[in-house]
Amino acid sequence: MPERFSLLRSISRWSNTFSTRAQSAAALLLLTGTVVFTSACTEELEGGGACPALCPQEQAPFEDTVLDAIALDTTLGPYPLLGLSPFVMLASRGDTIETHLVVRFDSLRTTFFPNDSTGSRPITDIDSTVLSLRVDSLNSVINGPFVIELYDVDTTPTDTSAATVRSLFRPDRKLSELAVPGALTTDSLRIPVPNAFLAQRIADSARVRLGLRIVSESSVSLRLQAFIGGAADPRLSFDPLTDTLYDPIDVVPNTRLEGAVDDAPLERSYTVYALTVRGSEPAPANTITIGGWPARRAWFRFNVPARIIDSSTVVRAELLLTQRPSSGTDRGDSITVLPLVNVTTTAVTDLYLASALSADGRLLGLGTQRFVPQDSGQRAINIVNVVRSWASLDSTISRVLSLRLADEGASSAELLFYDLSAPAELRPRLRITYLPRTEFALP
Repeated sequence: MPERFSLLRSISRWSNTFSTRAQSAAALLLLTGTVVFTSACTEELEGGGACPALCPQEQAPFEDTVLDAIALDTTLGPYPLLGLSPFVMLASRGDTIETHLVVRFDSLRTTFFPNDSTGSRPITDIDSTVLSLRVDSLNSVINGPFVIELYDVDTTPTDTSAATVRSLFRPDRKLSELAVPGALTTDSLRIPVPNAFLAQRIADSARVRLGLRIVSESSVSLRLQAFIGGAADPRLSFDPLTDTLYDPIDVVPNTRLEGAVDDAPLERSYTVYALTVRGSEPAPANTITIGGWPARRAWFRFNVPARIIDSSTVVRAELLLTQRPSSGTDRGDSITVLPLVNVTTTAVTDLYLASALSADGRLLGLGTQRFVPQDSGQRAINIVNVVRSWASLDSTISRVLSLRLADEGASSAELLFYDLSAPAELRPRLRITYLPRTEFALP
């Protein structure tokens, strides 16, 4: 975690600095793509000497070419940054992927309003304490019974160190457990929390930081809601008295980081997050990767001849990739890939940061595509709108495209593609169909 602590600050700072610029760039990309698309669809392609106005002397043929137009490709990761995903993965996938979950409650309720009084009263006796989690059961993998173990992972020193937090999942820190017999029959899990543990923390005006892990002989991966500020947030719930007439008190996740003064995005990142115990195997040589755990992104920088970008009408553009089979988790499932369009200027030299700040390609009309990790062969990704936009793009914005999993942060599936160091016939390339602009003359 420390290795990404400063980068989280950078993203928070750059997000504020480039917010207006990024929105303007994204709007420019969208407008450019729309205008070019409209002109390509409405342009009259037939003309000649009989035209009453200036027009081409003869119809120019469409040209179709495959270019070695990728100047640089690489794999970036890990993604997402801590806590910056609406979902989080709690998993035990045998000898492949294992993650734990950390949920922080640094501010606790210490008073309540009794039914027989108009004034508040200190909370001294509590009952029915549970940690509630919302589960996306349709996108979870459950191959047998499992147990969710709950731990106290609060610590004073280096609380942003992954190694330190991992070391707290030990027997003397265990609080409780929940046994799940197999397939879920509900979209929520209620994990018991010892009443005495919470009561003591409230009495001491202390914080509660809980860690969860899965223990199972089968492969299990839970996709849990982790968006802070929504109705499906994790909740710490308890009754302020043993009297059943009182409504439970709900505490939403919150945290305070030492040294993170007025840095809400950074603190949000450590409120609910997945902790990697065992991640994906390193990718083979000559390979770029999309997905895996922690997730990675494929990053491409293009160099297309100006005669095509500036002096023609592009009617088709496809990024050609050669897929190689993955042996990772969920390799037989179909997964969705989302394109990201660069909106940062050359002032951002950190590729990881630039990709983290990229705009959703769907804003430019780029579609998502589905792939099966265990498949192989050539794949074509439609990027025509972004290629069209390059003609009007500010020269300080690089011609870059990133690809990531749509379920980044909630899935461990991975896609493997050959990179520029692979044999020529397997390398990434760009296929373009375009109509050259012809000279105009009086009829």
